[in-house]
Amino acid sequence: MNLSDILKRYSDIAIKLPPVPATFIKTTVLVENQESSSELKHLQINCNQPFEATGVFEYEIDAYRIIAQGEDVKTVYDLTLNTKAEIDHLYQPGDTVGILTNNFDVDVRKLLKHLDLESAGDQCLRVEVDPSTKKKAAKLPPHVPPTIQIAKLFKECLDLRAIPKKLFLRALLDHTTDEGEKHFISLLCSKDGHVYDDIILEPRLGFVTLLKHISSCKPPISVLIEHLPRLMPRPYSIANYYDDPGHLRKLRIIFSLNEESPGLTTTMLKDSCESRNPIFLYFRKPTRFVYTNNDMECDTVMIGVGTGIAPYLSFLEKRSKTPNPHSLGNAWLFAGFRYENSSYICRDELEQYTSGRILNNCSVAFSRDPGTQYRHVQDLLEANKEALVELLCGSNCKIYVCGDGKMMLPQIERKFVEIISTVQGIGQDKSSTIISELKKSDRYMEDTWL
Repeated sequence: MNLSDILKRYSDIAIKLPPVPATFIKTTVLVENQESSSELKHLQINCNQPFEATGVFEYEIDAYRIIAQGEDVKTVYDLTLNTKAEIDHLYQPGDTVGILTNNFDVDVRKLLKHLDLESAGDQCLRVEVDPSTKKKAAKLPPHVPPTIQIAKLFKECLDLRAIPKKLFLRALLDHTTDEGEKHFISLLCSKDGHVYDDIILEPRLGFVTLLKHISSCKPPISVLIEHLPRLMPRPYSIANYYDDPGHLRKLRIIFSLNEESPGLTTTMLKDSCESRNPIFLYFRKPTRFVYTNNDMECDTVMIGVGTGIAPYLSFLEKRSKTPNPHSLGNAWLFAGFRYENSSYICRDELEQYTSGRILNNCSVAFSRDPGTQYRHVQDLLEANKEALVELLCGSNCKIYVCGDGKMMLPQIERKFVEIISTVQGIGQDKSSTIISELKKSDRYMEDTWL
């Protein structure tokens, strides 16, 4: 992104600046750093968490395995976590945990350097509402402690890669000295959203990346606290089931690492495999995507790609520990991976469940293997459409779909609409209504990745 080219391209734009947002945070550098017994704890452990069912617990990684890696394959880790805390939350298959995450160290260092605070990262601040503010009902953000170390504030509390909103950009304008950069920020926060959409919104340009192009912009920390959103915990499926309360402390989590564009939490988890740094997590409230004792008597169709099969491992483990296996309904897994030899995760586990009739059918597609019969899960659904429609319409069958909410889930739903329409000889409007009714009756359930 060349600033001169951008200014030329949008030279005819009439700038209409929004009002300057009221400031409301006051920070004071403490002369003596405050010693804290929770120095190694995550700063957000005492906050209310999204969809929390419990407080935050400290876990450690007991063991890990790399279960997929290679060319054109995301590296997949299979973690076992344990805690010394007393866990009395009876989680169910399908439940999730929220993991408190960290910003990348490199982003924290870049921000400290940009703000001329390289030598001040260890300094502590007192953070409070400015008594002179004109903002009504101003209050300290709940994710920011009243006394905080600067570097930890940037690492654990504020989302440094968030897409900056226009009011934030307007606040940054008043802390920028270079005229060209001021004009650039003015274009971005102008009420005409054209430039903002082109430069910020569509390419999803985050705050730390934006700073590279506005070197004279030096906002005070108070402005960052006022405008940067909270660094939110990330949800992960629980991949194991406990068979007695004594096993509640142990958790299994499976995640993939995109080496080309690594995520904050996946990078943190990978690093913790070697460093054994603690993991802070909480149990989230159950959703409709849950596999209960009553569900085990139903026929079950499970659909997922890659690590999207993780929750189904807890389903199958629960089925394997039932005292009455003859009461189990049939279980059918439809799974998709890139390559059979390098990315088919948990294959031995699934084959063991299949040989033991815990998993009655396992249908697998491989999207990048040459000559494969089925490339996508949708192809498998098409190939088995008569049996699937018979299950859906002739039994108490339940369907679970785990995956990306933007692409995979809508594609799977469209395929079900299509095969119901084909097999039953009805219009797609009617088959779409059938899927809607299944959702309402908790017989078609989705676990959505955002």
